[in-house]
Amino acid sequence: MLQKLHKLRTNENVLIAVDVLLHSKSTFMNIFLMSFLMRVSLSSSPVSFIAYCIVRYSLMAIFAVALMPLMKRHTLAAWRISMFFSVAQIISVILLDETAPYFTYVVALFSALESTLYWRPKMHFDVTEVRNDRRLRFKAMGQIFIEAAKIIMPVVLGLVIVGSSYTRAGFIILVISLVQLLLSILFRPTHKAMPHKVHSLRKIYGIMTKHKSLRKVFYIQILRGFAFASAAYIIIAQVNVYRSSGSDLDLGVFTSVASIATILILFLYRRVKTRGAQKAIMYSIAPAAILLPVCLIIFPNDPALSIAFYVFSQSAIESFFNGTVLLTRLQQLLNAHLRDDSYRFEVESLSEVALTIGRVVGQSILLLIIISGNEQHMMWLAAIGAFAIIPLMKIALPAENKL
Repeated sequence: MLQKLHKLRTNENVLIAVDVLLHSKSTFMNIFLMSFLMRVSLSSSPVSFIAYCIVRYSLMAIFAVALMPLMKRHTLAAWRISMFFSVAQIISVILLDETAPYFTYVVALFSALESTLYWRPKMHFDVTEVRNDRRLRFKAMGQIFIEAAKIIMPVVLGLVIVGSSYTRAGFIILVISLVQLLLSILFRPTHKAMPHKVHSLRKIYGIMTKHKSLRKVFYIQILRGFAFASAAYIIIAQVNVYRSSGSDLDLGVFTSVASIATILILFLYRRVKTRGAQKAIMYSIAPAAILLPVCLIIFPNDPALSIAFYVFSQSAIESFFNGTVLLTRLQQLLNAHLRDDSYRFEVESLSEVALTIGRVVGQSILLLIIISGNEQHMMWLAAIGAFAIIPLMKIALPAENKL
């Protein structure tokens, strides 16, 4: 038995397992933390959750720059440290109660440190620890388990919250975080940390000014963050569906339905053989992204429209277009135009800063709308922001002979 477990403990499998556990935990942090903060608010206002998001992403932008030397020189240590902040984050959530709303900002601090220290080293390990001949298997297996977790966990957590409490669900996530920490300790990389020295911001700025296509990556990231990447559009859909259903279990079920829809869209997109068919799938998203919030402006209390808006935003927009197509395109741009690979870590880190800037701008506008007492204008912000998908689609599906 121990021998079989030892054989399973390869670096590839550990990376997949840690990533699956992280996505399982993200369901609780991204979905049910919002419902909890709205529930403890006397007016069922999303102000606390939006403020949490703004603080979290602002800190992520700061940490991405401040911790860049640590992540590049001590990649494994940074990745493992992120797991400690993951545990601290969940403990803070468990301590969170109706009388201590300030804990949300402690959660935001730990969440920002976890995300910053996790993702950049993880992307490095995905390259160095996975052989080229096994990369397809690695990505496919990882995606299968992640999607399975995204289908199962929302329903499980919804049932626990409805049947018991948010605190009980928090303890389940704490166990997941502790297992994640243990797995990170078992991880034994075969390659050392990145050998290149850490470049100064002045040198990175010089690289960016020389290459128009690299500046384009930053513009794409800002637009992506403003419009879709866990930003205002997605938050508006979450708030709207929760107010329509009023149930954590319903919220979990709708999130699971969105994950199933994501799998179907990805399957269809990868099965079609022609570029024209792929474009047809892509371009069908833009009208729906604009029309769904417009319909909710006209019929604000329609629960079916609210559910459709939420499922669409989580599947077609967040997971498919933003999380798959645009990320692939951004990586292609970097591979084609970043001539000196020693700058890759810094350029990718700063592109994440641009992404968080877009998020903070969109979320700040949303916060001002709610504070002003004009919550009905949330849907107008979603409808206007959805127009950003049009230029982003043009970038995501370039002509075959161009980059």
